[in-house]
Amino acid sequence: MTSELSPEPFEQASPQFVEAFGRSGLRPHRRIVKDPFLFGELLAPLLLIPGSVLVTRGLDPSVVLFSFLFFAMLASWRLSHQRLVSEMIATGVVFRRAWLSYAFASAFSVLTGVGSMPVLVGVTLTAWPFLLGTHGLLRMAERASRRRRNKRKALVVGGGEIARRVISVLAAHGEYGLEVVGAVDEDAKFAASELGTTVLGGISDLPELVRATGAEVVLVTYSSGDEKTMVGTLRDTIAEGASVWIVPRLFELGWRGQNGDHIWGVPVMHLKSPAQYRPQWAFKRFFDLVFTGVSLLVLSPLLLLIGGAIYLDLGRPILHRQRRITRGGHPFEMLKFRTMHVTDGHVEASEWVADGGRVTRLGGFLRRTSLDELPQLFNVLRGEMSLVGPRPERPHFVNVFSNLYPQYEARHRLPAGLTGWAQIHGLRGDTSIEERAAFDNYYIENWSLSKDMRIVLRTLVGWARRSETRNQS
Repeated sequence: MTSELSPEPFEQASPQFVEAFGRSGLRPHRRIVKDPFLFGELLAPLLLIPGSVLVTRGLDPSVVLFSFLFFAMLASWRLSHQRLVSEMIATGVVFRRAWLSYAFASAFSVLTGVGSMPVLVGVTLTAWPFLLGTHGLLRMAERASRRRRNKRKALVVGGGEIARRVISVLAAHGEYGLEVVGAVDEDAKFAASELGTTVLGGISDLPELVRATGAEVVLVTYSSGDEKTMVGTLRDTIAEGASVWIVPRLFELGWRGQNGDHIWGVPVMHLKSPAQYRPQWAFKRFFDLVFTGVSLLVLSPLLLLIGGAIYLDLGRPILHRQRRITRGGHPFEMLKFRTMHVTDGHVEASEWVADGGRVTRLGGFLRRTSLDELPQLFNVLRGEMSLVGPRPERPHFVNVFSNLYPQYEARHRLPAGLTGWAQIHGLRGDTSIEERAAFDNYYIENWSLSKDMRIVLRTLVGWARRSETRNQS
C-alpha cells in the first residue's frame, strides 16, 4: 500500500495547514464584547437575583442557582445560533430553559433544605415575561442602531442573479445592518454597475479580502467557482473570524434549516464556527477528565493485571510508545500495551499492518479485544487526546494519506480521539482511509457534546457485543 510513495519524514504540519486551522476565529467572548446588545441579552437572567433581593429582602440560594443555570443555558444557545436580522428570542427557547433551570434549582432546594420554594416559583414565573420583554426592547434598540450606523461590512461570493438580488436588498433594507464592500467570483455574469458592487477578485482571494476589507460577514450565492476548491476557502474564511452564510441550491423548492435565516425571501444557512470556539467546547474537556478519571479508577485492577501478564510474556517495556499526529499537525507519544516483540523503529513507523509473526498469543488477544488501547486513557488525562475524535495516525502515513486524499489533512482540526464517528460505523483497522476522512470531517463539522456522549456509549455497546460474539464462537 505504501511502497509506491516515499514521503519526506514528517516534522510538522504544512504552513498552509497551520495558517488555516491555527487562528482563533471569532470566539464567543469576542462576539459579546463587540455586540453590546448581545451582552445585555445575556446579562438579563442574572438581573433576576438583585430583583429577588429587592422584593424579598434576602438572598435566596435557590434563586441564585436558578439564575445562573438560566444564564448558562440561554448563553449556550444564543452564542451558537446567529441571525442576520435581530429577532426576539423564541418563546419556546426561553420556556424550556426556564423550566429546566427551575427543575434543577427546586431539586437542590428540596435535597438540601436551603431556599424558599414559593420565592423560587415566583421568580420562575416572572423570568419568562421579563426575559421576553427585555429581549424585545434590546432588539428594537439594535435595529434602530443598525439603521443609523454601526453597519457590518460584508462580502458577497458570486456574480450572478442571486448575488445581484442579495446586494440590492441589503442596500435597500437597513435593518440587516450590512454594507456590501465587494464581491468575489471567477467569472461574474454582471458588470459592477449591474451587480451593485465591485468584483474584487476570485474565490481563492476570499480569506485575504476578508482581512483587507475588515468584512465580518460573507454571503455565498451561486458562483462560477469550483465547489471543491470553495470548501477549503470557506474554512480558511471562517478561521479569519468571518460569519459565513450560504444560499442553498434549489431553495425555490422550499428549504428550512436549524441554522437558517433569510434575506428578504432568499433563505441562507449559517456555517457554524469551529467546534473549539463554541461555548460547549469547554464541557468537552470536563467530560474527558471526569469520564477518564472514573474509568482509570474502576479499571486499575485490570490495568495492573494486563501489565503483569505482559511483563511475564515479553518483559520490559510494558507500554509501547508510538509517535502519532493530533490537532494542528502536532506530534505526541501515544501509549498502548505492548503486544509484540520489538523491531526496528523505521519498520514499525512505516508498517501498515503489523507482522503477525511478531505478535504474541497474549498480544493477539489484547488486540482483538482492544484492551491494548486502554493506556490511551492517560493520553486523554494529559490533554494529548480526547475521548472522542479522529483516530491519530503515524507521521509517515499522515504524509502518504494527505497526498492521496485532499480532505485528509482537514481531519486534524480537532484533537485525536480514543474512539470516533468513523470507528462506531465499522471503519476500524485496515479499512478505507478516504471514507474514514469523510466520517471524521463530518464529525468535526457537526460536533456537539451530546454526539460525543452517544459515540462513547455506542463504542462501549459495540465492544460488549464483539466480546459476546467471540465468547460464543
